[in-house]
Amino acid sequence: MKKFEKTFFASWTDLDPNWHVANHAYIKYAADTRVSFFSTIKLNKDMFEKLKIGPVLFYEHIHYYKEILVEVEFRIDIEINGYSEDGRFFSLFQNFYDNKGNHLAHIDLAFGLINTDTRKLTSMPKASFEIFKNCSKSDSFKILTKEDMRKHGKFPKNMID
Repeated sequence: MKKFEKTFFASWTDLDPNWHVANHAYIKYAADTRVSFFSTIKLNKDMFEKLKIGPVLFYEHIHYYKEILVEVEFRIDIEINGYSEDGRFFSLFQNFYDNKGNHLAHIDLAFGLINTDTRKLTSMPKASFEIFKNCSKSDSFKILTKEDMRKHGKFPKNMID
């Protein structure tokens, strides 16, 4: 499958006090792109509800390279950076580009799917996982393990025992 991408125009409602797109808007545009991507792998809203599953982010790191100004057209693509063999852990790259091909931003994220009844991680449905595995992969693609989800060394520190 070719690389998934979606096009947007920067809206004035997404600007910060410096008159460029604010960081919260990058997150919003990236999430919108992922939701559209999920539909292409047969995981639309109706399927999520039917299967009682939903995506959950483990982390989302954004690297900004060039600002996006109001009314600028830009696109976001998705590359698969990894998945676990059991279909429970996933890593994606999302890249923002302007119409000239300038790289505007990069997002590195990891996610899984939860069962919305049990609130526990679950595997991606087989049919969707097969489509997902055939999507465009990054140059750093790898098969993930549970340990890869903690690669940044961040763990919860509860205040109570």
